[in-house]
Amino acid sequence: MTDLVNWAKVALRLGNIAFLVAILSIGAALLFLRPRWGRRWMVAVTLAYWFVSTPLGSSLLVAPLAHGYHSIEDPGEAGSASAIVVLGSGISELVAGSEALAYPDDSTTLRVLEAARVFRLLEGRPIVVVSGGITSVDQRTPEGEVTADALERLRVPRDHLVIENVSRTTHEQAIIITRLLRSRGIDRFVLVTSPTHMPRSVAVFRAQGAEVVASVAHLAPDHSQSPPFLMPNQDSFAASDEALYDYAGTVYYWARGWFRPVAAQGSR
Repeated sequence: MTDLVNWAKVALRLGNIAFLVAILSIGAALLFLRPRWGRRWMVAVTLAYWFVSTPLGSSLLVAPLAHGYHSIEDPGEAGSASAIVVLGSGISELVAGSEALAYPDDSTTLRVLEAARVFRLLEGRPIVVVSGGITSVDQRTPEGEVTADALERLRVPRDHLVIENVSRTTHEQAIIITRLLRSRGIDRFVLVTSPTHMPRSVAVFRAQGAEVVASVAHLAPDHSQSPPFLMPNQDSFAASDEALYDYAGTVYYWARGWFRPVAAQGSR
């Protein structure tokens, strides 16, 4: 079951070339076998990809997930929080022979930027927990270590960084990080992740008994000029892809009962 879920998390993404080839192949087959249905299929696929690639489409998909969350701007919003937890979204790793270079993907980078901003907003007092292990068989470097290096480049001191490099899912992060911080006497912390990921993250951390203050990262980089509302572009496509992934993740987590408080689920 776990292997199937891990496969689906990668294979059934809008931007996965194998997924796109598969749905186009279905359309091509239908054009030969059932031309009318084949044409309908191809038109539907074209319109769907156009819709999710536009600012209008991505806004409609993101809005329900992001509603109610914002980036904290006043240190008072953090209250007594003495830690910042930043959840990664993946890394890229290039390997050539015996050499490998890992770097955060765009979504992780945006979360790192938000964590560094919150760290400075809180006058450099909190510890910053970076989280993420090795999530694929061909990955050599844990995500948490790559995230920590990026934060250090943004002038977050190394002695303020705590690396969690075992978790592979948001659920595992909630369990491991909550226990880690609780062992340090910390129950309240600022949680940094993307707007679409925040509802699921907050719910699963609170199920572990954590007191979470949400501070969302940007969903896309700032640009000097925004694209027209109906013009397809890469940032909108990426935002829609994240939103659809998090809708599916929320349903899966709900089905597994991971949003229920730990005490209500019995012993683990």
